[in-house]
Amino acid sequence: MEEHMDWKKTCKTIKVFILGAVVFVLSAAPAAAETTTITALSAWPRTASETLQFLKFIKLFQAEADNKYPGEIKIDYKGAGEVIKNTEQVEALRKGLIDMVFMAGSYYTSIIPEIDIMCLSTKTPWQEKADGVLDYLEEIHNKKANAHVLGRVGSGSYFHIFLSKPISSMADFKGKKLRSSATPVPFIKSMGVSPVGMPPPDIFTAMERGVIDGYILPPATIRDFGLIKASKYMVYPGFYKPSTYILMNLDKWNKLPAHLQELLTTHTEEMAHYAIAAKHELLIDDLVDFEKQGMKFIHLDPAEAKTFQEQAEAMLVETISKKSPEETKKLLELIK
Repeated sequence: MEEHMDWKKTCKTIKVFILGAVVFVLSAAPAAAETTTITALSAWPRTASETLQFLKFIKLFQAEADNKYPGEIKIDYKGAGEVIKNTEQVEALRKGLIDMVFMAGSYYTSIIPEIDIMCLSTKTPWQEKADGVLDYLEEIHNKKANAHVLGRVGSGSYFHIFLSKPISSMADFKGKKLRSSATPVPFIKSMGVSPVGMPPPDIFTAMERGVIDGYILPPATIRDFGLIKASKYMVYPGFYKPSTYILMNLDKWNKLPAHLQELLTTHTEEMAHYAIAAKHELLIDDLVDFEKQGMKFIHLDPAEAKTFQEQAEAMLVETISKKSPEETKKLLELIK
């Protein structure tokens, strides 16, 4: 009887020991890592060529992150201007209301005026990185926008002037009304042009009704807004190269582990190579299509074309230097 009782005690002790061991192991095991969600916006609608490139970047990054670091990170694309107006997205990023934005520098000159000088860069993003441009842009964005520059992912094609009626010289621009974003305004004013501000989707109707004589956009963009038929003439040379960036809220970036930072950086660099190559191919195809649809190309006389580009650069430098003299000077030294 005593032996039977001892055995029961022994079994009970073993059960308690095993239960305690299991509790210890479970409590000692590391908790599953929480997924970091990166909320993202783009400056352009989902159907725009630039945004399609950004969505491809997200897709490729997510696939590799899920494979290498399952469950650790997710980029949640929320949309574009319908969520937060494109000119207000970097301010929202600065405040931490959004984690990532993809946009042109010209949309946040109210925060970083000198970013527009990048329109004059003739270097690729990877050349700029090698020459210290990206490091300086990082310093500026950290300080003024609480942002990390993942990278400049495209320089795009030049801006061009598109018209409803032909011109033959710079003097013919005087008195014209052109839809323009903020960046070219000082230059076109110097030619006697009256700048008109309006969203790109309104350009077609404004052209048809004669409210404006033309507009300024990169060629690849006019297809996105259905402007080919309204654009009878495209003027050469082009001027300014719009530059696009992927930015992250600095606080969010600093909280990411090193391996996720490295993966985001690598994919941004790959996107830069892809975006520039794709833009070049798209421009060639677009110009052929423009001509097929009846658009004519106006080439200024070589001497005037030189004056046109020099005046465009001088007006941009003069305008930005008044707002950020030191940064503008240093950026010019780095990109030239």
